Amino acid sequence: MASSDFIPAGRTSRIVRGTIEVQIQTEYACRPGPRLTTSLFKKGQLIHKIEQELPAPVNSFEDKIRVEDLLRKQHMEVLKIIQDKKASLQFMHPSTPPANEPLPDVSPETADALISLEKIPGVEKIFQLDNEGNFSGGGLSDNFRRKYSAVFRNMSEIINIFEQLPGSQREQGVVEIEPDRLYFASGGRECFFILVRPLGAVINFESEIKKAIVR
Repeated sequence: MASSDFIPAGRTSRIVRGTIEVQIQTEYACRPGPRLTTSLFKKGQLIHKIEQELPAPVNSFEDKIRVEDLLRKQHMEVLKIIQDKKASLQFMHPSTPPANEPLPDVSPETADALISLEKIPGVEKIFQLDNEGNFSGGGLSDNFRRKYSAVFRNMSEIINIFEQLPGSQREQGVVEIEPDRLYFASGGRECFFILVRPLGAVINFESEIKKAIVR
């Protein structure tokens, strides 16, 4: 297999720090040199970048698993820093105002749920939805839409697995859509699709996801 077959999965999160909304994206790149890059965006404008050089490119499945673990840890460390109210983050106040529209608002509860989900070993991608089934942001790939076309066709039925409650909330819970691959979860105020990839260890994803989102 070519090295392109072992590209580690990236991670994307959105965090609100006071009145500032920030998108955090961590990804692997092999050129010009192998590295992990975490980029911070405010209203679509790059405001900060953190890079970690790697000793060698990813050329095997074992390398991919190892680098994905490093990528997850780097992403989580940046999330922790941004959430720390005592931290002074001058780079979040660029002098040039961005031209793009603001990112969708994320409540502290949603931010906590996203961080907790990110910590689960084997979690590959998280898609956030509102309680009507509308996806937040533009993180859906064509490949994901094609593979799970039945999910999109039956979105209302999937959403309604969890009963509508007063105050625009739903019951909290987790349901397995595809065994050990795709889960749907309701946190009450928002919903998530969680794409996972087992890493060899026995992980009860349904239980771990429930612990992350049920408050």
